[in-house]
Amino acid sequence: MKRFSIALLALATALAIAPMARADTFDFTFNGGGYSASGEFTTTLTGSPYTVTGVTGTADGYSITGLSSYASADQLLYFPATDGYYADFGGISFANANGVDYNITNYPSGSSNFINVSTLDLEGYGASAIPVEMSVTATPEPSSLLFMGTGLLGLAVVLYRKNKPSNLVLHS
Repeated sequence: MKRFSIALLALATALAIAPMARADTFDFTFNGGGYSASGEFTTTLTGSPYTVTGVTGTADGYSITGLSSYASADQLLYFPATDGYYADFGGISFANANGVDYNITNYPSGSSNFINVSTLDLEGYGASAIPVEMSVTATPEPSSLLFMGTGLLGLAVVLYRKNKPSNLVLHS
């Protein structure tokens, strides 16, 4: 029973600590106004707002080639979302392999996230902000997953040993 209690405590600790770990990667998707993208932001570990240092994925069917300076983006990611927004006025900008720049922004202010797309006018600037449905989720750090896995393995070992028949024979 004592081993079971220790393993259960280790598991509970692993599960409690895992959500507290700070992520340095975030999965994202957005969809709206005929535009869609999904991928992963790589960020600093400073906490919200995180500075986006890299991006991978696809936008409108083309590979995302990296961050861009489109719309003077400051590349700040707010997670969890601040007042429903994942970016501020400067936004997060990236480009796809088709040469289109995207800027996720909270301008104009409202109740959803917006994107500006570089192909909306002849000068390459977004003529208007398009509201999009956006989702961002934190990707657990490998160390958090390892810690949780170790706790689960410890619990499995304890339960296996508990159910294993003993070779000890008592004589009276």
